[in-house]
Amino acid sequence: MTASRPLAAASFALLALLFTGCAATGSADDAKSDSKADSAEAAPAADQSKEEACEIVEGTLTDLQSLSSVDASDPTAALEAFKGAQAKVGDAADQVSNADVKPALDGAATAMNEYVEYVDGMLADPANADISAMSDHLESLTTSITELTTICA
Repeated sequence: MTASRPLAAASFALLALLFTGCAATGSADDAKSDSKADSAEAAPAADQSKEEACEIVEGTLTDLQSLSSVDASDPTAALEAFKGAQAKVGDAADQVSNADVKPALDGAATAMNEYVEYVDGMLADPANADISAMSDHLESLTTSITELTTICA
C-alpha cells in the first residue's frame, strides 16, 4: 500500500465526519425537497425565493450526509462516492439562482470539485502528492458547507 492511500483514507474519514451533521437543516419535508430538486428544470427561475433555493440545498445536504457511511479503508471506492456527491452539488448549483444562496452553493461546489480533484491526483500519483495541501482542501470544503447550512438554516 502506498503512503498516500492511508492519507486518502484519513482524508475521507475526516470529511465523512463533517457530513454526519451537514444535513442538520433538513426537515420532514426532505423527501418532498428531493423530488422537487429532481424535477426542477435545468435553468433556475430568475425570481427564485430563498426558501425554494434552500429546498434544493437541503436535498443535496441530505445526499452528502450519506457520505458519512463511506468505507474510508477503500480510497478508490470512497473517491467514486465523492465524485457522485460532487455531481449532485454541481447539479444543485445549476438549479439555484437566489442571490442569497447561489454564492454559497457555488463556493461549496468549487470546494468539492477541488477536493475530489486533489484526492484523485493523490491516488493517481502518490509520489508527487502534496500532502500539506490536504488540510487546506478539507478546511475549504468544511467552511463552504458550514456557510451553506447557515444560510439555509
